[in-house]
Amino acid sequence: MRYLSVFFLICVLYLREAASYNFPYESVQLTGADIGTNKDLTFGDPESITTSKASGVCKTYPEDASWPSDSRWVSFNESLGGALIQGVPTAAVCYQGWPGFDATRCATARTNWLNSAFFMEDPASIMEPWLQGDRCPLPSANSSLNVMSCSSAGVPAFVVNATTVKHVQLAVNFARNNNLRLTIKNSGHDFSGRSAGGGALSIWTHYLKAFEYLPSFSIGEYHGQAARVGAGLQTYDLSSYMRQYNITLITPGGNTVGAIGGYLQGGGHSGLTSYYGMMSDQVLSLEVVTADGKFLHVDMNENEDLWYAMRGGGGSTYGVLISAIIKAHSPISSASASINFSMPKLSENAFWEGIRVYHAHIVRLCDAKGFGFNYIRTAVGTGNSSRTYSFTTSISLPGMSRQEGTAFMAPLLSDLKLVGIASAASSVTTSSFATISPAAVMGDTIQTRHLSSRLFPRENFEDPTSDIFNRSVQAIKDSVVQGGYLFHSINHCPTLEAAGYPGTNSALVPAYRKAVMHASAYDEQPYDNVPPAQQVAYHSRLNEYMQKWRDVTPGSGSYMNEADVDEPDFQTSFYGSNYPKLLQIKKKRDPWRLFYATTGVGSEDWKLQGTDGLSTQDGKLCRV
Repeated sequence: MRYLSVFFLICVLYLREAASYNFPYESVQLTGADIGTNKDLTFGDPESITTSKASGVCKTYPEDASWPSDSRWVSFNESLGGALIQGVPTAAVCYQGWPGFDATRCATARTNWLNSAFFMEDPASIMEPWLQGDRCPLPSANSSLNVMSCSSAGVPAFVVNATTVKHVQLAVNFARNNNLRLTIKNSGHDFSGRSAGGGALSIWTHYLKAFEYLPSFSIGEYHGQAARVGAGLQTYDLSSYMRQYNITLITPGGNTVGAIGGYLQGGGHSGLTSYYGMMSDQVLSLEVVTADGKFLHVDMNENEDLWYAMRGGGGSTYGVLISAIIKAHSPISSASASINFSMPKLSENAFWEGIRVYHAHIVRLCDAKGFGFNYIRTAVGTGNSSRTYSFTTSISLPGMSRQEGTAFMAPLLSDLKLVGIASAASSVTTSSFATISPAAVMGDTIQTRHLSSRLFPRENFEDPTSDIFNRSVQAIKDSVVQGGYLFHSINHCPTLEAAGYPGTNSALVPAYRKAVMHASAYDEQPYDNVPPAQQVAYHSRLNEYMQKWRDVTPGSGSYMNEADVDEPDFQTSFYGSNYPKLLQIKKKRDPWRLFYATTGVGSEDWKLQGTDGLSTQDGKLCRV
């Protein structure tokens, strides 16, 4: 009986250990035998921190005397099993002075330069080149640019192609022990440059792709369907699994956007935000490598501080997300319709009356757990013609039949007709949510431009006769008419009711729980190949119009995943009242200040040098 008890205990311990990771690649972990006497690879010990807190102290960069020697990089690569990649700008293949010059690959780069599917397979570049300083622009076919026009200063010095937990642990330890800047990239979709870093060591999680459907899963008070998901999965991956298993998962709108990682940690909105909440509300557990190099399981009962912070508290800040278990929902269909109206078919007055009518219905849309995806575009007149405007929206109503959707749309269409806008809508159709995201990797179109965003509260649009309603619509109109900016908004409501369990206790900016609109203004002026002074002037003008949005939304905030890298008082805008708690967690979990992300928690302690005052990530990262 004694031996049976011992055997039972061993089995329990084995099962507990086996359950501490989701996928086989997580079982490959760093051990003492791997480290040996190599001090570059040792785990972090908070008790022996020697990192200086003095101002002016910088992360070690390639030109520094303290940069690891070639032999140590070779040794590091050997410990990785050859997974280390040298960082090279994407366009370098077009420069004859570079060792990797290749006319064929250059032609491919020119053909695919605006396709996100091309950049997601690049280990060093992100999809907003201006945030990397445009150190190596793509030359035109007839350009005479020489090799000096292309510099690698905007990309990581080296990239670890992580396919196991061990790879991530080694990268974290090597960067921490050598005071290197560390960045994390999956697909490179990033409006703020949080996954970029010139001269850094980067962890590329793109190939941590794994999935397992769990028909029955229980944790805490949750009992239902779930899915294990690897950190490298993207929208098109999850779309395929949704069809395979006949389930609904929350995914980003972009086809190639990473579905886990920064999207999740920043909150993660989707077409089902009003219905099921944010992506951060779907999380049931996480597997994470922290700044000390340890691999941890995180859920509502274990490592509760990380459980709170990593669901909405920002990516690349507290650790490297390796995988997660998320809620899976039953298949759901959605009624959908579109509306569009424009000048010169309408007078300018009729057009803006139509905008007022639409915004008078967005609270009703949210209450129906719907979703509106909107654009107000403007075009400068030519000759004797004046500026024109157009409005488009795609409305989806999850859980509604075609008949229910038609009934919902009727009052909105009737009100539009009263202001002279008739026949503006398509017929209502229904489709499965699982088929909304395309299965093929078509790629999203990349556009180099600066944006700024704001969350508009429900109270701003509850009463169309109120002063706050009028001022809100006027602020939007000013940004388009006077500013000339592209207006993009999404109407949805990730309320606490929609979040459910365990989503209600997370670090998502509280303002989002009260919002009915996430709105963005896009400055379509090119920010690549533009002098720094001109970029500063562009942004200063954009910020003037954004201040009008802030003035009509006091106490609100912004959605950090689609926001201005130079957002004033980002701590309040992106984190709200959660910031003090998040900063405490950051200091506790990362006393080495290893993880840095622009606009991330604790990032105010750092400043980039050599960027001419811009927030591009091609400078030296130093303590303030």
